[in-house]
Amino acid sequence: MNSTSVENFLKNIFTLKNDEGEKASMTNLSMRLGISGPAITDMAKKLSAKGLVNYEPYKELELTPQGLNFAIKVIRRHRIWEMFLHQVLKMDLDEVHMEADMLEHQTSDRLLAKMDDYLGKPKFDPHGDPIPGTDGSIQRHKNAIKMNECEEGEQYKIVRLIYADEEVQQMFKHYKVETGKSFKVVKMFALDNSMEIEFDGRKVHLSPVLQKKIYCKYLDA
Repeated sequence: MNSTSVENFLKNIFTLKNDEGEKASMTNLSMRLGISGPAITDMAKKLSAKGLVNYEPYKELELTPQGLNFAIKVIRRHRIWEMFLHQVLKMDLDEVHMEADMLEHQTSDRLLAKMDDYLGKPKFDPHGDPIPGTDGSIQRHKNAIKMNECEEGEQYKIVRLIYADEEVQQMFKHYKVETGKSFKVVKMFALDNSMEIEFDGRKVHLSPVLQKKIYCKYLDA
């Protein structure tokens, strides 16, 4: 059990529950991390013994206060790297997530502080995800809703994209969905809960799955 695997495990428990509103179940973690169910259970038991997670058979995992603090530090490193790669090195949004996944494990506190200062201590990364402060505090987007909660005929602005799934990342890139862009809900379809939106002068049809990965605000909010 190396430090990288521990950091990835704790980070994904946090992002599943806090960013995506999903359960930190053995099945979800297995799919997210690409490892077997028995391996997930073994890791959970070991981290429970270290006081980082609360593990009970057949129940979703919970981070202990110590595990939560650990996870937030990893997420802070990850999101500052994403901001640096996108803003300074001009890397595309679909590239920075993968690169930050590797760099987050090899970054000293001193380097991270230098990067944070250089960037102007941003509150959000390029995807709109909140960057935890040095004290662990997390600033959320006020009045943000998931796209599937939007109303037909209204105009909104994209403030956050959930980039955890590779296929979702590819669809964001294909449709050119980015934070800061505005759109209008043209039509909502009761048959399958899909939605047609208009942005960048074109109409795009989005599935319910993709809608739940997009957070937005009313355009004049």
